[in-house]
Amino acid sequence: MLRLLTRLIGLLLLAGGFIALIVDGTRSIAAGRLMVTSINRGASSVFPGLYQSIQASVENVSGFLWDPVLTTLMTAPVSVAFGGVGALLILLSHRRQAPLYYARR
Repeated sequence: MLRLLTRLIGLLLLAGGFIALIVDGTRSIAAGRLMVTSINRGASSVFPGLYQSIQASVENVSGFLWDPVLTTLMTAPVSVAFGGVGALLILLSHRRQAPLYYARR
């Protein structure tokens, strides 16, 4: 059951990454230059209140964790992040194959 849930979440994230890639491609064609949505800009525009509260709570725990660590990670494109995490979850949900050899005595 957990394998099915992991694969479903992976497929949804992979689909979200593909949709983000299409949106970025459409915006790039319309603007005439490369336009990429970062995780930071996407999260702050979709969930502004939640983004601010997460930022405040992480800064209360450790200012170093927010400023150089998370802000650097959040500059990645949404399509790459979602697609990468989705592909990783799909790979982790695969069942290992049985060995092709048989032991004889």
